[in-house]
Amino acid sequence: MTTVNWEREPGEKVEEFVAALLLLKHPHGNRITPSRGDRGVDVRVWSPDGYDIYQVKRYSRALTAKQATSVEDSWDTFTAETLPVLPVRSWTLVTPWEPTNERLDWLEQLTAGHGIRTHWMGGITLDGLAAGNPALVEYYFGDGGQRLARLMADALQGGRDVPQGAPGEDLLQAVIARQRSLATALNEVDPFYRYEVQIRSGRVREQAWDGDLHSPVPVAWVHYRQLDADSYLLMRLLPRCAESLRLRPITASVHLEVPVGSPEQQAIEDWLRYGAPFHDVPGTVTSVTGPPGLLTSPGSGRFSFMLTTEPDADRPDLEIRFLSAGDTVAHTLDLIDVGVAQGADGPGVWLSGTDRSGVLEFRFLLNGPDRDRVRLTMSSLVGRTPAEVLPAVRLVADLPNATGLVVAVRGGRPLSSLGRPDESEVRDAPLVAMARWTLTLLDALLAVQAHTFQRVTIPDMDESTPQQIGELTQLARLLRGEKVRTTWSEITMTRGACGDPLPTDPEFGLLLTSQVLVNLAGRQILLDDVQRRVLYHHARPADPRALSSARPGDSVRLVPGSSAEATIAVVPVDGGPG
Repeated sequence: MTTVNWEREPGEKVEEFVAALLLLKHPHGNRITPSRGDRGVDVRVWSPDGYDIYQVKRYSRALTAKQATSVEDSWDTFTAETLPVLPVRSWTLVTPWEPTNERLDWLEQLTAGHGIRTHWMGGITLDGLAAGNPALVEYYFGDGGQRLARLMADALQGGRDVPQGAPGEDLLQAVIARQRSLATALNEVDPFYRYEVQIRSGRVREQAWDGDLHSPVPVAWVHYRQLDADSYLLMRLLPRCAESLRLRPITASVHLEVPVGSPEQQAIEDWLRYGAPFHDVPGTVTSVTGPPGLLTSPGSGRFSFMLTTEPDADRPDLEIRFLSAGDTVAHTLDLIDVGVAQGADGPGVWLSGTDRSGVLEFRFLLNGPDRDRVRLTMSSLVGRTPAEVLPAVRLVADLPNATGLVVAVRGGRPLSSLGRPDESEVRDAPLVAMARWTLTLLDALLAVQAHTFQRVTIPDMDESTPQQIGELTQLARLLRGEKVRTTWSEITMTRGACGDPLPTDPEFGLLLTSQVLVNLAGRQILLDDVQRRVLYHHARPADPRALSSARPGDSVRLVPGSSAEATIAVVPVDGGPG
């Protein structure tokens, strides 16, 4: 087992190793990267009653006067710049040298009077921490990198060592044992990441590109490899601490190949400037470094890039405000599933989110060299309820009347205000036209929902004929109390069994009542609290002799008399005569 010779190792490596020991012991801690000094803080660890601060020094022998002065300077900087602005419960000096009683007294005098606990963590404690983490010692001072590479190569062997011809139950246990042993071996040797190894059925190209990134725990790297026609390997790397990606970075160099002036080039520029993700752009991997270095060899492919979004723990709830004439708020939509990222090479900010129905996606490009911009995308409405999507569709339909769109804290101050949308972009935009047509459909479906306990959802209009759509919109007018005037050519009636006398006039008025049945793309919905009534103002038998001789059950054909006018209405079931 590799041990640490504190005196022989370079000071910078010792400080980095000690910081890594502390961060792996306290996984939620952070290492401070100084921009203009570290404010007397190398590592800080949050706790409910205040931060624990660690100042790491490389000193492996008794402190010289110069080194003591350096410690005093670090303490003075901490008390002047950090203690007034951060709730601190302890400050610890960490060195590989085990202090003498005289130096402990010196530290106590130096740090007295500030109301926080102070400590000196020396070589004995560090040796104990190092003994408990041999993988970290091996990585920094042994050949941990080479050993890790070998184990990763073994992981890619897949099921090579699974016994052939074993009974089903034994084979399953062998596969499980194989996967567990691979993950265990990798976990033992890699001090910064934990490994999950799975063999799944299917093809990699058929999986959602970001499906395994949506995890309740942070994921640093996800690797897929097709093993055969029916299965693929999935390996995920989970950081052991918040600083794993800084202690052991994972990097890749990619050359993207896009035509000048193409949409792909614009997408890449938006990613660099704002952090906006892009997808499916051709390119070539030229190099990969980090723990999974052997998992991805250089080669060509298609790439999707996205920046890690900022944590949303402290982000307030947001909303979109639609401003109309006089800058009054005409529409408001809650913004959920919010993602925020900053440009990789620029001051811009990308902010995205959806309305609560999930059908309208907003993507804002803010703080760029041009005016702030917003892009809207509407997903399919099929299967959703009309009331759920109506607010989002109304906002899109009204875009030509907008004087501005505002991103704001829900019920609070605005974060960013976008000026009036470009009229040329929204006046005849297909999205606006589609939204306005969709409003008519939603109003009709809402009218239907008011008269049934069945769940009314938005049908796939591609599966509905123009005639069915026309009948639906006409029914909505009827349900709102309108009467529809129309014409007719003929109807066929069946004489009932009752003894009602037959009409003797050459022409007569006729009132027919029927159930209201709605056909939504093949789905039948009965409106049981209303009925349809059709009044044929002037009807006559096509053959008067057939009418006079008709018996119960016989069919009689009627045609228009002096006019072909008819009136259609929908009335309550107990609404009396029409």
